[in-house]
Amino acid sequence: MKKLLTPIAIAATLAWTSAVQAGERVDLLIRDANVIDVVSGTSQPHRSIAVDDGRIVAIVDAKRAKDFEAARELDARGKFAISGLWDMHVHFGGGEALIEENRNLLPLYLAHGITAVRDAAGDLSQSVFQWRDAVAKGELAGPRIFTSGPKIEGYKSIWPGDLEIGTEAELDAALDQLQRWKVDFVKITDNTLSPELFLAAVKEATAAG
Repeated sequence: MKKLLTPIAIAATLAWTSAVQAGERVDLLIRDANVIDVVSGTSQPHRSIAVDDGRIVAIVDAKRAKDFEAARELDARGKFAISGLWDMHVHFGGGEALIEENRNLLPLYLAHGITAVRDAAGDLSQSVFQWRDAVAKGELAGPRIFTSGPKIEGYKSIWPGDLEIGTEAELDAALDQLQRWKVDFVKITDNTLSPELFLAAVKEATAAG
């Protein structure tokens, strides 16, 4: 098996049609990569990828690569560039003692080509909110984080960190709190939550967008 090039999140449309000024300066030029086009399902050999200010600005053939002047170049001959992968179901958890261990996972996601994760609740939500914001600002190396924050459950939940509710008033308060935390989605489980409150939670979360 050929070794994958450390992946960069490549735009879904790999064609680049803007005119390139001769000698355009970029931060990085990755030369001679096999680019996997996820739209057409094909491999495009001998492509050069121009990156500037953390964004891909062009994917071109060898001839057009001469239009760029790069501060740094990388030879990707025989290697592959793929779109960034997403892990759609992760959990950051384990309690206060494991905050640093969870945080240390973030750059490992990038090293394995995972550029976004969907955190589906845990007991380290406050730390996850901080990591989400720090990654978005470029202050922390890690995947883009989408998180539900703590999930909604009934009383005496079997999972640590849940928002436990038993009435519609408590449901409203829980959803208001999640909105204040600016969660990306709401997670609801029904180990101890009544069917009536489960359905009410779905309706209220949907109404709140």
